[in-house]
Amino acid sequence: MQDPPQLTLPPTVVATHLRSCAEELAAGLRCGGPGATTAELTDVVAQLVAGQEAISHALAGLARRVETGSEALAAAPPLDVEVVAEVLREAAIAARCSAEALDEVTPSFECVSESVAPDTRL
Repeated sequence: MQDPPQLTLPPTVVATHLRSCAEELAAGLRCGGPGATTAELTDVVAQLVAGQEAISHALAGLARRVETGSEALAAAPPLDVEVVAEVLREAAIAARCSAEALDEVTPSFECVSESVAPDTRL
């Protein structure tokens, strides 16, 4: 069995890149950017599902690090450490629920896409 690939960039760099990409996508879809075909938007939804799942895993990983970092976090108030870990766990669940909701609407989104001309842009 192969080991999963190791992160080669610092987490802050990866998170900053994720934020920049999400902001660019939001601006393009919100502010009347160049538009996309309905088929392209179906692909966007699929990528967002995968992204939400990855964010869920990242948040759960952060929660585990906070929970298991007792020695490194010994100077921090235990209640605050517990609260941070709990909020990260709940955020991971929320991201997973978002992915599941998007995934459930995918068949309807595909149906809408198939009901219009292939070059219809939104």
